[in-house]
Amino acid sequence: MTQAFSTATGQEFAVYYAQDIVGTGKNSVELTGRNAKAAWRTPIKANASDLSGRLPLVVGMPVTMVDNKAVELGLCNGASGKLISINYAVRNHRRYAISAEVDFPSYSNPDPNASHPHRAVV
Repeated sequence: MTQAFSTATGQEFAVYYAQDIVGTGKNSVELTGRNAKAAWRTPIKANASDLSGRLPLVVGMPVTMVDNKAVELGLCNGASGKLISINYAVRNHRRYAISAEVDFPSYSNPDPNASHPHRAVV
């Protein structure tokens, strides 16, 4: 579906990778090499609760919030928005998403002087 959106809108299609970490606290380790590649080869799923470590994104595409981040501001599970921009870093020829700017009509920025009152960085 993301590739079809990219083709229809003429926007760049790109896959963003996760920096996958296993374990907790002092025992946490980043998956690298063969382990990371094995995780990334898992097919991309439509079910957001089981992501594979790769996420195809296209600026302008519709997105849905899958967590309750700030319910009182409208950033909650199920909130729909439009992807405005993606902040990412490139390592080993792969894009790693750091953050994304999304326009959520249900979001109300608490700053009354915000130039875009419905945009949030997630």
